[in-house]
Amino acid sequence: MDLISSTVPDDHAEEIKKRLRERDGSDDESHPRKRVRADTQVLLSSDAAGLEVEEPPKPEEDLNQYNVERLQRGLSYINGAAKRKITPRTQEFLRLHKDAYKVALESGTEDKASCAVVQALDKVYYSTSFYLKPRSAEEFEKLQAFVKLRRLELLANYGDYLGQELQQIRANLKAAAKGATADVQKANLELAPPRTWLAIADELAGADMGDLRKHVYTACGVLGMDAHHMLWLIEQWGDRNRIFHNQVRQYITDCHWPALATQIWRDLKELPNAVVDPDDLAKYETVLVSVQNEYFDVFDKDDPQHWLPNQKARDLLQAKVAKLKKRA
Repeated sequence: MDLISSTVPDDHAEEIKKRLRERDGSDDESHPRKRVRADTQVLLSSDAAGLEVEEPPKPEEDLNQYNVERLQRGLSYINGAAKRKITPRTQEFLRLHKDAYKVALESGTEDKASCAVVQALDKVYYSTSFYLKPRSAEEFEKLQAFVKLRRLELLANYGDYLGQELQQIRANLKAAAKGATADVQKANLELAPPRTWLAIADELAGADMGDLRKHVYTACGVLGMDAHHMLWLIEQWGDRNRIFHNQVRQYITDCHWPALATQIWRDLKELPNAVVDPDDLAKYETVLVSVQNEYFDVFDKDDPQHWLPNQKARDLLQAKVAKLKKRA
């Protein structure tokens, strides 16, 4: 695999290859002409050679902005960045990036093709996709786990604000429904307590959600707000509550043993991606396994369908059924 394909995100790779062909020409369809590269220190002025550039210079919009001073500043940054603790892929990319800067300085700023390569690589280095390009299926899986964890962090930090907005919508709808048309009153009834937003989110995610969605659109119409925004709020609030309102405890309370088994099995499987420290990982595993053993007889740890409710779980279910019968 060539250096560009292994280090540059797919949405930038063809652009980089095109700029390199325009700069270097080729001796056939695939091999750029070789150039002799001058020593880096020779290309830097005495001031630039000792300069430590902490932040990467932003990509310039105009190629004319890539003057000698700008090119030297970029090359100085790369020299420093290459000495830091960075991933192997970033090291490889910086070699490519450094080479482009050196060619541009050797060629002179009047060589716009060389500056165009620098500009294209600057844009890659500044792009989000550069830091999200996995090198393997395993790395991709870990990246997806990180993204999921980051989203959970956002829900944990800001989830309460979603709930506050939904409560305000509910209060505004209640006020608007007084003396309003029958469809507005019906929407208020369907979206009002004791029905929870979590229950509403679950129903909207189901197959038969047409009527409820219609009530959401009616509510948004009378309140003058975007229905898509309200649907997003409900979905995110549902996710937040399913995650942070202790699913495990809820499954135990409801005696939903298959759901609990699946939850614990998935958490054990994903735990190494979520907890980096080995000691913390071992502690979390101990906690999860203790919950597993409290409610299940495990015949195959890799298949939650073979986790059978133990005597304690069966007793809890029997007590729950008896309580429901008494209430009926």
